[in-house]
Amino acid sequence: MRMPGFTLTRRFRSLRWRLTFLYLGLLSMLLLVLGVGQYFAAREVLYRSSADVTINEYQAVLTAFRREVASRAASPRAELQQLAQELKSRRISAAIFDLNGVPLVLAPATLGAREDIPYLPLADYLNAIHQKPQPYYLAQAGNPPSTHLVVLNPVRIGARAIGLAQLSIPTDEIDQTLRVDRQLAIGLSLVVLLLALLLSPLIVGRALRPLDQMSRTARAIAAGDYSQRVSVADTADEIGELGTAFNKMAAGVDAAFEVRRASEDRMRQFVADASHELRTPLTSIAGYIDVLGRRQEVDPVTLQSSLASMQVESARMTRLVNDLLTLTRFESGKAPSRRPLPLDAWLNETLDELHLREQGASETRTIEPGIVVEADPEALKQVVSNLAQNALKYAPGSELRWSLFREDGRAAIRLVDTGPGIPRSDLPHVFERFYRGEKARDRSAGGSGLGLAIARSIVEAHQGTIDAESEPGKGATFTAWLPLPRA
Repeated sequence: MRMPGFTLTRRFRSLRWRLTFLYLGLLSMLLLVLGVGQYFAAREVLYRSSADVTINEYQAVLTAFRREVASRAASPRAELQQLAQELKSRRISAAIFDLNGVPLVLAPATLGAREDIPYLPLADYLNAIHQKPQPYYLAQAGNPPSTHLVVLNPVRIGARAIGLAQLSIPTDEIDQTLRVDRQLAIGLSLVVLLLALLLSPLIVGRALRPLDQMSRTARAIAAGDYSQRVSVADTADEIGELGTAFNKMAAGVDAAFEVRRASEDRMRQFVADASHELRTPLTSIAGYIDVLGRRQEVDPVTLQSSLASMQVESARMTRLVNDLLTLTRFESGKAPSRRPLPLDAWLNETLDELHLREQGASETRTIEPGIVVEADPEALKQVVSNLAQNALKYAPGSELRWSLFREDGRAAIRLVDTGPGIPRSDLPHVFERFYRGEKARDRSAGGSGLGLAIARSIVEAHQGTIDAESEPGKGATFTAWLPLPRA
């Protein structure tokens, strides 16, 4: 029994959920980086803007202060005290330091107290006096301590520096703004992650739907349904390419099994035909043996007649077995041993060896010289012999017209007879194994029905073709086409 926890664990280990969690993890990291970056960017902007406002207020007060100083005479300390009082406001605390960084005048904000004035390290004051101050500083002040934004500005009357002005404001309002911004960013990030968690499985599942279909199709193919294919979307992405490759693989598997099925069908037909062909001579031999075995005495004439008949049937079986072995050898894909073969001299020699005129046939030859092919001469000799024997059996006494020529980059060996021809119903089947036309059903002619099948197998083993043409009553034409060597 499958446990629910096991099923749930297996489900979350699926590719869909692994991609979903990976996407959510990357999205979380991206939102975190963006949130932190946005927070510090906003913090810097707020601090800088507050510092700029403070500096602008200082410049306005300092301009008015310079006009007042120019119109009256007063001691420098009194002038600095007056400047500090003019710089402070409800939230801004002011302090004046001398050129050595020692505080001279302290002017706390109206809402603050003396302890609200922050102090920076002495090095910051000296650097601000003798070099250039930073845009702003952060320092602690008050009890309990709070953070203040500090701005330093040298006080100059003309070209002479008389002190250093420090303006500071508490950052509580800025911190409050940043706190709201931070809470808003966290809330929006959580909403985005929640929506991503809800939508990601649907989006990823839709994207992986072709993979689910491929899985179902693969199971159907494994179950024996080789016609199954996946529906490939017209896209150029990886899943579309995978679907196309899967369909090509499935088509290859289907074609391979189709070839296997056809081969098995041919093998079954071959075994059935061979059994049928061998049954007749075996039955005849068994009959003669049975007859001879039943007699007490066998006269010499009967014995010789029976032995002669058994010899004829044995010879028929031998020819049949040899033909079957030849056919199997060439149909198994075993390549013939080829060599350059001048067809004109070879064909004349082969026809001379057949002695067709002595078998009652008249022949003519039209042979084009200089045609050379890559072929096995003994195998091709069997093709010519089978075509000749076929004509002698089924068109006895007819004229056999042999020709050799080249056409469309191929060499052609053609035999035309003037016999009765081949019926239209038989013509498509003449190269099939054990096929005999209506006029050739009688086995007494000695044929096995394999001659033309062997001829076709030999020609196809040479990457050629063989065809037959006929008009009833006008003879038959057989042409073996062989490829010529490329220049």
